[in-house]
Amino acid sequence: MKKDKTKKTPKRKPKYGMLSCVGYMLKLMWRADKSMAFSAVATVPIRLILSAIGLYMPTVILRELEVSSDFAWIVAVICGFVMAQMIFSLVQYAVQKNVDISQHLILMEMDAKLYERLYDEDFFLNLDPDYKTKQERANAVTRNNHTAGVNFVSCFADIVVHVLSFALFGTVVAGLSPILLVVLILGCIVDFRMGIWLNKKNWSIRDEKNRISKKMDYISYTVSRDLSYGKDIRLFGFAGYLQELVEKLNEKWFANQEKSEKYSLTATVVSLLVVLVRDGVAYAFLIMQAAAGEIDAAQFLLYFTAVSSLSGFVMGIFNTWTKMQNGALGVSDFREYFDEKDKLNRGHGIALPKGKPLSIEFRDVSFRYPSGEKQILDHVNFKIEAGEKIALVGTNGAGKTTLTKMMCGLLVPDEGEVLIDGHSVYEYNRDELYTLFSLIPQDYHFLPLTIAENIALPDYDAGEEIDNEKLTRCIRESGLDEKIKSLPLGWDTPLNRQVYKDAIELSGGEQQKLLLARAMYRDAEIMILDEPTAALDPIAEDAMYRRYNNIKNVTSVFISHRLASTRFCDRIFFLDGAVIAEEGTHDELMAKGGKYREIFDVQAKYYKEGVKNED
Repeated sequence: MKKDKTKKTPKRKPKYGMLSCVGYMLKLMWRADKSMAFSAVATVPIRLILSAIGLYMPTVILRELEVSSDFAWIVAVICGFVMAQMIFSLVQYAVQKNVDISQHLILMEMDAKLYERLYDEDFFLNLDPDYKTKQERANAVTRNNHTAGVNFVSCFADIVVHVLSFALFGTVVAGLSPILLVVLILGCIVDFRMGIWLNKKNWSIRDEKNRISKKMDYISYTVSRDLSYGKDIRLFGFAGYLQELVEKLNEKWFANQEKSEKYSLTATVVSLLVVLVRDGVAYAFLIMQAAAGEIDAAQFLLYFTAVSSLSGFVMGIFNTWTKMQNGALGVSDFREYFDEKDKLNRGHGIALPKGKPLSIEFRDVSFRYPSGEKQILDHVNFKIEAGEKIALVGTNGAGKTTLTKMMCGLLVPDEGEVLIDGHSVYEYNRDELYTLFSLIPQDYHFLPLTIAENIALPDYDAGEEIDNEKLTRCIRESGLDEKIKSLPLGWDTPLNRQVYKDAIELSGGEQQKLLLARAMYRDAEIMILDEPTAALDPIAEDAMYRRYNNIKNVTSVFISHRLASTRFCDRIFFLDGAVIAEEGTHDELMAKGGKYREIFDVQAKYYKEGVKNED
């Protein structure tokens, strides 16, 4: 039998080259901190002077000790060199500190750019696995300034210093033996090639390490620190499972790290052998010259210092170039994340139809999730008239939530189009389009803000303030006023005890009332409720839906797994098999005797049995 050949993962190549990435970062640096360029350039002459002092100071002092008998003069020469070295070292330290601060500011600028994109990107992009991989790579870059390209300017300054220092020290070595200079350079080239090989190997496993780190972060920071997971972890004994999962992830991470260490070990061994041969030849030659009387002690010291330092300057050039290549790879990953364009209109859009209920129409809409196997919506057609109250019902996974997300532009169809007030969602500006909707999702979240801010969600950056009169009305009509009055801080009471010590936690029913107040305060033209009351009992859910039903002058879409809760709606859409299988009022659907009636009767049976058992 032939053995199955495992397909190798294709090698990943950076989209952007070195020069392109350098240009990109220079523009970013200039916007973030213009002083960095000047600081980096200022280090060049300072470092050159320090290199020259390091080269000539031992030789000059030794020569003076050999030829001069004036003790005061010798002390003055030594003190002069030491003072000069101290002064230039302090200046270099101060300038370098400014460079370090600038690099940190640039990294913060990249972080801000990244988070701005994360918060602003089209929602549906996060469902694409390839896009998420690019997002993870960009995140990894900003966590490691060695791969963020923030030091490109400093690297250029380093290369200039190393090149000029090489010219200075190389001239000294070439004066003794040009062949010796060639041997030192060749050894450095071999070492440099090993550095490039190591860099490529580490980059090739970066994606896998990022994926593992993301999973570990989720368990360590989200699951372990979010109290909402605490009950399940304890009651169902998940602690051991999570610990085992972390251990497995650790094993995978360390397996990749072991690969990286093996690559590093190989490169280190080769580099040590190169250094042994390269420097061994150089030092042996110097010793032979000194033993033969070709050079005196002062010259030996000069050449020895030059040889010892020369390879460092050559390697400095190569290593800095490798560092820049590594940074360019990171910048390329960072830029690729921003290359994915939003599909919805982010420019000038048509005027919003504000202040009136709006129609919603689906024309031949089909949709499948990027990583999904089945069709969620298959050539769906329907129209919700302005001001109509519609119920979306169906089995789990029928596409109800997908349908509502598509209505408000969180998802876009693969085929067909979605129209709001007779116009495609692409015709509106995306951010303006969002203001037409009040979406209450099944999984909702409250921000670590006050109750008032969680209801009004004011845009303080835009100078928006909370309308207290409107807030009071929404709290009263939502039924949350009694709870607010019982609190010492009233609506200024913060939520989320993980952030505020004096915060409160609302009950399930109180949370629903806050969501209702938020929907009323937003005063949007279209209201969508995606099973937010699933945790409530049928009576409480029905009461809550009827409160939403009292909101006037809106087009409403209600989703509920309890069919009886939406009997008050004008029409009911029953989703089944990626299409709207049945449509009509509750009485019409019951009369048809189809799937809707079948599920309704099953639910009604259980409710009746529950009441009988209670009796």
